[in-house]
Amino acid sequence: MNLSQREKILAAGVGLILLLFIGNYIWGTISKGFSDKADEITRLTQQRDDQKLQITAGSIAKSKLNRLVSQSLPSNEEKARAQYLEWLIDLADECELIDPLPKTEGDSVEKDLYQSFKFQLSGTGTIENATKLLHAFHAKDYLHRILRFDMQPLPNSKIPNQLKITLQSEVLALKNAKPDQPPPGNNAPRLEKSYEEYYNSIVGRNIFAPTNTPPAFEKSKLVSATLGIKMDVGLGAKDADPGQVIKYEFEGEPIKGMQLDPETGNLSWTAMELGDYKVAVRATDSGIPAKSSVQLISIKVQEPPPAVKKPKDFDVASQAFVSALIADGKGPQAWIRSKTENKTLYLRQGEQLKLGDIEGKVISIGTNFIEFETEGKRWTVGQDADGSDGSDGSDGSDGSDGSDGSDGSDGSDGSRKTLRFSSKRLPRSPGSRWFGLEYRSDFPPGLTRTFCTHHATVPISSPHQPAFVELLRRA
Repeated sequence: MNLSQREKILAAGVGLILLLFIGNYIWGTISKGFSDKADEITRLTQQRDDQKLQITAGSIAKSKLNRLVSQSLPSNEEKARAQYLEWLIDLADECELIDPLPKTEGDSVEKDLYQSFKFQLSGTGTIENATKLLHAFHAKDYLHRILRFDMQPLPNSKIPNQLKITLQSEVLALKNAKPDQPPPGNNAPRLEKSYEEYYNSIVGRNIFAPTNTPPAFEKSKLVSATLGIKMDVGLGAKDADPGQVIKYEFEGEPIKGMQLDPETGNLSWTAMELGDYKVAVRATDSGIPAKSSVQLISIKVQEPPPAVKKPKDFDVASQAFVSALIADGKGPQAWIRSKTENKTLYLRQGEQLKLGDIEGKVISIGTNFIEFETEGKRWTVGQDADGSDGSDGSDGSDGSDGSDGSDGSDGSDGSRKTLRFSSKRLPRSPGSRWFGLEYRSDFPPGLTRTFCTHHATVPISSPHQPAFVELLRRA
């Protein structure tokens, strides 16, 4: 059969459509097979991962179980009760409870996995004892927990601030634990803070005022001390809280002989040996609760510095002289001129003399001498036998006959010491006046006959003698 050109094109089109439909069917079948395989691979991979996770969880559970076993009571029921009761007794002693009473309150079994025991510990104590009890309970690494904790005040107690403390707990004994399982340690991870931090938070709180701060104290202090000289150091801690009082005390053993004022903090000590020393002092305030700080004091003991020579005090009497001896209707009078004070003393018999360091009494006034008494001793100040005209006194008179107005007394009675001008002559320059001083034999041993000008200084043992000599020398 002959087909026209149009029929041929139409037949070719139908055949192509049929071919595409068959090809699409075949490709879909093949693609579905690949997709199913991919899904199966994904499912199997997920199943494998789940199994690995279960294995890991089992390992973790096994590790936890092994750790729990170490925290468990013995699997033997009697040993479990005995072990925990013994620990409760030790706990009460550690926390210093008064009249502690531990006891058991029954047990139960859970699905053949563990046995649960209940206990109660009661006693009397303060809030400090209760805080210590709670801390020690949670520090013990048993499989236990607190079911109930009560504190009731005891108003009629002879001891102040006493509480009736009751603790009820539950503890587990795992079935896979050993019959003689040893007790765990005191390192339970349940506690995040130290006992001191819990103590300050519970016992050391003051609900009526801000938190108390400790006294501000330097941690260390260096002090220098001199051997044999008393040392005084003010410690002076400062407290930022108003109205509080600071008390001071030694921290540990103090240095022998060292004293500390508890009120002012003044530290005093006299070092008897060279060296380096250390002492600690604690400052405690009066806040609620009281806070304290410690300071370490280092003391270095040194040799004393060399002594400084004190300049000799100026003696007013050394610049005084007898300017005149007169007599009037009232009797004899002595004029003593003080250069440094620019004044003249007019003295009569029986009057007091005060000149610089000299204090005495005028005993008598002669024609050419004055007799003083000071410190129980008498002194005679006389005038030169040759007068003031500068004659050489060649007559050789030495005044030993009493012509110097001393009535011949030489002080041999031991109550008076006499100073005389001798008549001996010394070489002198024109216009100058020279005096010779003769020390009589009744002066202390060691003093000899000496000659000097009126500018010389003559050493004599009595503290007031130099002034009298100077006064005599200028007469």
